[in-house]
Amino acid sequence: MFRNKIKASLIHLGLSILLVGLVIGSILFFFFPQLFIGISDFKEISTILITVDLILGPLLTFVVFQPNKKSLIFDLSVIATIQIAALVYGGYSLFQVHPVYITFNVDRFTVVSAKDAEPEKAKFDEFNVSKLTSGKLAFAKMPDDIEKQNEVTLTAAMGGGDLDQRVEYYEPYNNHVDQVLSKALDPEIIFAAADSDKKILSFLEKHKDDVDNYVFLPLNSAKKEAIIVLDKISAQPVATIDTDPWELSKK
Repeated sequence: MFRNKIKASLIHLGLSILLVGLVIGSILFFFFPQLFIGISDFKEISTILITVDLILGPLLTFVVFQPNKKSLIFDLSVIATIQIAALVYGGYSLFQVHPVYITFNVDRFTVVSAKDAEPEKAKFDEFNVSKLTSGKLAFAKMPDDIEKQNEVTLTAAMGGGDLDQRVEYYEPYNNHVDQVLSKALDPEIIFAAADSDKKILSFLEKHKDDVDNYVFLPLNSAKKEAIIVLDKISAQPVATIDTDPWELSKK
């Protein structure tokens, strides 16, 4: 009996690994640029998903499995239903937190996830994108009209979307590269922090031969503050450093 339970649990585990791996792998490949994984809820949601589908499911199979049990098919069906529901919910949750826009606003970038993005309100066609896309760069420009400025400020103060989430005020990123680069953090502050910050040290060691080719700017996500690294020439993101830039400036 014990051997049968182990065998059933292992088969269940193998099928679960295949299914969970397919879902998480697809989301990673299509929706999550690697440089934004560390500053999102991806790892936390994936951990919950893996815990439920790879541990709880096979464990429940081990508990209920008895070859001659009349209700075995029903029991296994209930377990499979719970797993599939958890997988669908987890996959949807991962989709919701994946970045649709990476928006520059005033002096920092903001990750705008699928749950907050409203591409249908875009003024420029290039931002009227499907939420299936990932990480499109945008420049958020405060409107010139005073009434609209007041509306943006009031909406943000009342808990609505700030300028960086207002797709109707997005402009092509490449038209404002000089403005973006002009807000770069002082590299000396970044370099000096390497002595006490392993994440910055790791980046600098990896890019020690070309570190002067990059600029550093603040990056805000729903989860945390971080640093985004841009190529100095193209102003395109090349990495993120999971360190709060505002804390560095206080040291």
